[in-house]
Amino acid sequence: MATVRVRFNGGNVPIVTGDVPPDPDTPIAEPTPTDFTTNQAFIVPEGLYCYGLDTALPHTPLWQIVQAVDGEEATIIFRRGP
Repeated sequence: MATVRVRFNGGNVPIVTGDVPPDPDTPIAEPTPTDFTTNQAFIVPEGLYCYGLDTALPHTPLWQIVQAVDGEEATIIFRRGP
C-alpha cells in the first residue's frame, strides 16, 4: 500500500480520478469519485493514478498523475487560480 497526499490551497475538496486526458488543458472525462478529500493523506494500492479536483473553484493544473509506490508517500499540489 502507498500513501498519497493531494494538497490544495483552496480548501478541502473531493478528489476524483479517471483516464489521463489528451492534453493539459482538458479536464478528466467521466471523473470517478475517490471518497478522499484534499489536504489529507489516504492509502491506495500501488500503481499509476490520474487525479483531479471536484470543485467549481478555478485551479491549476486541471489534473496530475502520481505514481503510488508501496511503502512510500507521494504528494501532488493543486493551486487555486485567479
